[in-house]
Order: sequence, then C-alpha cells, then structure tokens
Amino acid sequence: MPYTFSVYTSLSDMPADYSRIGLQNKPICRGIDTVEKAHVENLQNYYVVTFENEELLCVSYFQLLSVKPVHFNLADKKIQQAALSLALRLVKPTLLVAGNLFRHDVVFFQFVNPTHSAEKQAEVFMATTNQLISYTNASGIFLKDVQNDIAKHIQQDNSYIQMQDDVSMEMNIPADWSSFADYEHALKHKYLQRCRKIRKSFDGIHITEFNEADINRYSKEIEQLYLQVTKKQMVSMGIINHSFFEELKRSLQGDYKVCGYFHGGKLVAFSSAILHNGEYDMNYIGFDYAYNHSHNLYFNILFHCLENAMSTGCHKLILGRTAPEAKAIMGCEADYRYSFYKLRNVIVNWFYQMVAAYFKEQQGDKWKDRHPFKSNYYTVSKLELEK
Repeated sequence: MPYTFSVYTSLSDMPADYSRIGLQNKPICRGIDTVEKAHVENLQNYYVVTFENEELLCVSYFQLLSVKPVHFNLADKKIQQAALSLALRLVKPTLLVAGNLFRHDVVFFQFVNPTHSAEKQAEVFMATTNQLISYTNASGIFLKDVQNDIAKHIQQDNSYIQMQDDVSMEMNIPADWSSFADYEHALKHKYLQRCRKIRKSFDGIHITEFNEADINRYSKEIEQLYLQVTKKQMVSMGIINHSFFEELKRSLQGDYKVCGYFHGGKLVAFSSAILHNGEYDMNYIGFDYAYNHSHNLYFNILFHCLENAMSTGCHKLILGRTAPEAKAIMGCEADYRYSFYKLRNVIVNWFYQMVAAYFKEQQGDKWKDRHPFKSNYYTVSKLELEK
C-alpha cells in the first residue's frame, strides 16, 4: 500500500484533527514538546503524520541531533579528542532518533487503530522511519526503546544493528513495603551494613521537594549540577538546559518530582523523576563532586528515590541505563530493552565502535552477580509479577 507523510517541526503547527489522536492530548505523551519549548541546542524535533491511501494511520515523533564536539569527552586522550573535533566540524554528522533522547515514558508512535497486527505496525514504523531518514539526510538512525512486537521484525533487517546488553536497571517494590525500614529488613547483612554506613554519611543534608516556583528559582543551579555529571561521561546524546526542567514541570505538574539537596543553605545536588503507570522513573540527577565525596550524594540520592517511590505508592523504581553495578548493589535488576542503530557515515561509525567498546569495558559483568536481598524478596517479587 502507498504511504504518504506530513512532517512538522513544531507541535503547534500540527492540525488539531491530527494531534488530538496522536501526540498532544494523551496522558502518555504529555510534555512531548518539552525539548522544543526549552530550545535545547543542537536538536530539531519532527512530528510526522502517516497516511495510507489518504487514510490517517498514525502520528509519530522524532528528534534530529546535530553531533558536535561538546557531546564528547575523551578526557586525557587529547590527540583523539582533537581529531574527533576536526572530523565532526568537517563532516557535520546528524543522528536521527526515533523516540526521545531524554525520556522513555512517552510512546512516540500512536496508531489511530491500535488493533493493527504487529506486522502492519512494524511495516508502518519502518516506512515512516525511512521517510524521515531521507527527509533529514541523517548520517545515522537510532531506534530507541522499540516495543517488543516491532523489534522482532527489525531484527530481520540486516541493515540495523541491535544494541547489546541495553538494560534499564529497575526494582520491583513489594506491596507490603511502606517505609525504608522495610527495604533494609529485606537486605542481606553485608548490604545492610553498607546501606547504613552510606546513609550515615548523609548527615547534614537537607532535602526539599521543589514546586514550580522553586524550579524556576534554582533552574540555573540545577543545570550546573547536571553538567557536572554529564561532562564526566565519555559521550552525551544531547545536553539539556535549565529551561528543560521548567518546561517539564509545567507540563507534568505533580507527576514530575524534583528534589533539592542542601548543605548549609547551598544547593549541592538535585534529583528528578517522572511518575507514570505506578512507576517512579528517575529522569536526571546532578551533584557537586566535592560533596559527593564527603556525603555519598549519588548513593543517597538513589536511596531517597526509593523512599519517594514508596511514599507515592509506586510499585516499581526505574533508575535507568547508567552505572548498572551501583544500581544492582542497591537491589535493581536488568530490564532488557530493544534499541537499534544504523550508521551511514564512516567517521560516525568509527567513533561509535570506539565508544561502544569503552562502555562495554566500563560496564563489565560484575553487576550481573549482585543479589543484595534475602531469598524471600525474590520469591515474593516473582509471585507478584505473575499475578
């Protein structure tokens, strides 16, 4: 069947009869235009309407990242950093993202008729994606958090490479947990002692949940704390700004939790999370590394997120893709995701291979052997999942 497409670079330009069934009013898509409203640098948004014989099939969302030297940090590898920076300035590569670089709680393909077969949805997904690759002339394509049924069809396409060990670290929260003491009670002795030692180092830190006015007041400081963390990473797939936090709070209101961590009146860390479908989904954190050394800010932020998840009645804590061993020690387990990529530029492909090798080395396999809870936790958790 012939497909046709309408492409928009602003959600506000999309006609109401399209957006009402797609990306604007559905709860699972709230704040889809946050990046657009925040004017995040080096990122262009695309909103696509797909038709079949003039019949509206689906509405979808893409991002196009202009890859710049600022997105990479090779630390002491000065020669490689200089070579990469020169190559990026000459080639000016772009990466098309099917989905959202900064969130995975939103559904970026909305079908008018959700009863279409998996084969049909996969066909439309790929046809729309191929149209956007051609439309943007992107140097590469990243398919992020692809739903299982569609992923099975993409695996049959040899032009796409599946990302290996693409995991989100998550913890199922038993229904009878109501306080942090319940979490501690479930830990094995060694991990309990570690937990208490880390929590003790948090003395002197005052925690405040920010409302919209607080976020606006501290947004520049939040941005700087975020940058302290992201600049430690070898690669950053896009860099958000202070307006991102303001706009996301404006869109999600009570479902977007931002907490500030103060020491002597100084903001030394923050955490943010999105609540959806009974899940507490940590979004971004940032902290002052000097205070992290003295107060174990990173691990204490993770513990505080667990406390917040329980206090808001969530049944799952999602801590994301980074630092799997630290999160496994806390009690998270891997939720394997489906993500794919295709790189159309030799320089981009070379650097991706270098980055992938680095992350594989850094991630290691030790996290797979971490089981901090007593056996009863895993038995109860499995039974609750099977209900």
